[in-house]
Amino acid sequence: MNTKLTGSLNEHPRHSSNRVRMLELARERVIGAFAAHWRRILRNRKDIAKERADFFFAGSASARERMARSFYDREHARHMASLSTTEIRESLGPWLEHSLQYWIDEHNEIGRQAGDNFLAELPTAEYVSIIHLHSSFAGTMLIDRYPGERVLYDDLYERMFSGFSSGGVLRIYKATGESYTPSEARSMRAGIRQHFLSWILSEEGKPHPWQFDMEAEGKWETEGFEGEDFERVVMVEVNNFSKDQDVD
Repeated sequence: MNTKLTGSLNEHPRHSSNRVRMLELARERVIGAFAAHWRRILRNRKDIAKERADFFFAGSASARERMARSFYDREHARHMASLSTTEIRESLGPWLEHSLQYWIDEHNEIGRQAGDNFLAELPTAEYVSIIHLHSSFAGTMLIDRYPGERVLYDDLYERMFSGFSSGGVLRIYKATGESYTPSEARSMRAGIRQHFLSWILSEEGKPHPWQFDMEAEGKWETEGFEGEDFERVVMVEVNNFSKDQDVD
């Protein structure tokens, strides 16, 4: 299947100059937040990997801990904290501009608390998730850091399946924008599937209608995501459509 998803932003020519300026200010906020976050990590003497291991996606607790140890390794933290502004922008490239476009549609103003929090917190977790929902009632695209940790129930299950959702296409990136190793990608897919199924079975029981494509890279054309680097993203598609039903 090669299905086209749409959800790009409409341009408003008479506001284009202001839009460019707002995007630049927002970009500076995210880059500054990333730099400050990794400087704090580097100064912190706590065992952050142990504290944050459960937020990593993997098929087992030991695999989650290995991923956390690698991510919060002192040398890795030192490298992240030493990046220049240009290097940070390049590193965050897989998700940064999509997130800024989303921010300007959702908030469109520096100084609003919700929008400012979104920018400041976006690069400070383990992942950034971008979801294109199959059901248009919830909007075409959802972007946020993962885990969100702002509200009690904010996990990938809630983002993908809440309400009358028919599923969608999940892109999940390292918050650093770095590539996944093949073993990390396999662990990610196992962990995401485990996460979804544990919630689905607890909420809906067996049997359930959901179909999973755990290797969806290259199968979904999404406007604005052409030519993306599949080594820097894990893509998963989930739907509850019957086999003879087309996905919009």
